[in-house]
Amino acid sequence: MTRQGGSHMTLLRSLSVCLTLGFLIASPATLLSADKDLGHLEGNWSLSSMTKHGGKVSISETLLSQTKVSIADDELRMDKYWQLLPKNFNPQTKTAEGYLDGDPGYRYSIVLRPEKNPKQIDLLVTGLIPQSEEADLSSSELDLLRKKQVRHVGIYSLDGDKLTICFDEYSVNHKAMRPTNFSGRESEDHVLMVLKRKPE
Repeated sequence: MTRQGGSHMTLLRSLSVCLTLGFLIASPATLLSADKDLGHLEGNWSLSSMTKHGGKVSISETLLSQTKVSIADDELRMDKYWQLLPKNFNPQTKTAEGYLDGDPGYRYSIVLRPEKNPKQIDLLVTGLIPQSEEADLSSSELDLLRKKQVRHVGIYSLDGDKLTICFDEYSVNHKAMRPTNFSGRESEDHVLMVLKRKPE
């Protein structure tokens, strides 16, 4: 698998496949806490920043402004998914640009574990936006979507109207590593995404 661009099919094959053989039995208090936190996340959001590898790869403000993000009904929707791959690398600052390589957006079901420190979030890819793009997927890729086997593991923090999510974007030939802090520096595959709530 290369990371030199490609279709959404390439991205799906690159994403971490993290399978769980069973579900942990959560207490009613834990479930209520997760529901409460999820309720606080609902609404429309704008992307303030999206960086990778400790900020060495970032998406420009122009591209960020083109992305719509919403959270509702236990689902996060991002109408464009920006590939954080190096482009126009600057050897002096050792930074590069991220870009969109033709991938559509994604729908994610959300699993929260607010009792953890830091709070944990799993984003399970359940479909593409627009849904018509799914017609180009192979049967095996569709099966991954249907079984919710394509997952980003991460952490999150909500501070007023600011939502910060740090997650593992790729996991090729190794298990995805959930971040333990919001630096984005623990792994080159860790993405730090900061969203700002849009006024109603």
